[in-house]
This record gives sequence, C-alpha cells and structure tokens, in this order.
Amino acid sequence: MDITVHGQNVALLGKERQVGAEAPAAKVYNTEGEQSVIGMIAPDNQLLIAIPSLKTEVCSLGAKKFNDLIADFKKLNTIMITTDDSEFVTDFIAREKIENASIMIDKDRNFAKKFGLLISDGKLKDRLARAVFLVDREGIINYREIVPEIVDEVNYDACIKAVEELVNTKQTGHTHENWMSV
Repeated sequence: MDITVHGQNVALLGKERQVGAEAPAAKVYNTEGEQSVIGMIAPDNQLLIAIPSLKTEVCSLGAKKFNDLIADFKKLNTIMITTDDSEFVTDFIAREKIENASIMIDKDRNFAKKFGLLISDGKLKDRLARAVFLVDREGIINYREIVPEIVDEVNYDACIKAVEELVNTKQTGHTHENWMSV
C-alpha cells in the first residue's frame, strides 16, 4: 500500500491488514522499556492508534483529541503507538495529561511491520503511517483507517462510531458448539 508524505508517494512496508482479519500480536514498549504485546485476543476491545511523531502538531493534537474522545469507554483498551524516544513520550504524557490511553513505543518497528504501516523512505523513513485499528476481544479487526496523506487527521467521527458499535454489542465469544453435528 502507498500513502503520500507532503504529496510524495511512499510505500508502506509490512503486511497490510483488512477489516475482518485477525490482528497479529505485536511487541511494543512502555516508557520504562518494558515489553507488552498488543493486537490478538485480549480481555478488552483494543483501539490501536498509530502516530508518526508526537513532536508534530497534527500528531500531538490527534493524541489529545483521542484522549478526550475515548474517556467514557471503560471497556476499551486504547493504545497510541509511536516511534518517538521514551524521554519525549514521558514528558508528553505528563505535559498533556494523557490519562485515558497508553502511549507505547514501537522501537523495533514490530507493530509497524505486522500492521503494514512502516514508511519505506523519505524524511519519515522508519516512522509509522497515521492509522487506526479497532480490534475486538476475539482478535478480529473491526475497523481500520490508514490516512492517505500523512499530514491529514483520521476520521474521528467514523472511528468513534465504530467504537460505540463494538462496545455496545454483546460479544458471544467463540461459537464452536456445532462443529460435531455435521
């Protein structure tokens, strides 16, 4: 898949993920350097927000906006993923009072590669494309948006509508009861 960075076409590396597919397990790190795994089956629905760099205005504003928008969703694990350094991320969290989401660092680019978001070249080489994935508790991607132009914001309304639909739908879990009745 390609996106544009200030109008220039740039290829994204990694495996492209579609709605309805299983979300892969991806390694990310907190600001203390401790590894976590996101994606796949989890106790709560996950909103995974890929942020190229919190040092830019669009990314910073987007992180703050999502922090506010998801405040009422208690059964939603919101994780913002960036490639910024841990010192900057720690300062950003404190300064901007990010309390409703975790900000994790994709230092190995594991998340970027597994979700098809690694920018291949140009001045943002090895950064994440701006994207959002909503993963249900069964590990299935329910919503996906990869922003076509890096300087544009995500469609917050469509994303939050998808979150509302997912958290307000009673999930039944695996339905393998009839597999022997054939």
